[in-house]
Amino acid sequence: MKATLFTVTLILSLTITETVQAKTLIENHSLSLQQSVNETQIAQSTNPISLGQAADLITQWLTAKSRIFAPPFDLQLVSQLTTGTLYNDTLKAIDFLRNNDAFYQYGVQKVESVERFAASGNKATIEVKVTEDTTLYKRGQILESSFNTKLVRYNLENWDGIWKIANSQVLN
Repeated sequence: MKATLFTVTLILSLTITETVQAKTLIENHSLSLQQSVNETQIAQSTNPISLGQAADLITQWLTAKSRIFAPPFDLQLVSQLTTGTLYNDTLKAIDFLRNNDAFYQYGVQKVESVERFAASGNKATIEVKVTEDTTLYKRGQILESSFNTKLVRYNLENWDGIWKIANSQVLN
């Protein structure tokens, strides 16, 4: 009788445990689905950026670089225009320039053409041909100078209704 009682208790215990685990999995799955629905609603409530707005953001970035990468190194512009990797990389570049008594000076900066553009929810990607004339100074002396046109991919993200550049990559 004791063995039978023990077996019944064990079976009931295992059944209850499996039921609790199954119920927990179902509840977690429901939460996961709800979170996914909420994220979709947030992404859909974000107005996608237009091609013109994306190109304007890149132009703003190019124009701001002369104030970002030269004294007094405008950190407010960095936070207004960038986020993510580009934000962090830009702060590191500013620190490097400050620590080495260096800065950039820019001549021509122009978006020549938009090659590709795609936007969905709070993210967008734009590939543009950019012409830049840059000169790097260190201790008042020209260290390096270039004038070229490059194909650059910019990844954009919308945070709290503001579109910012999250990353950039020179493609050629």
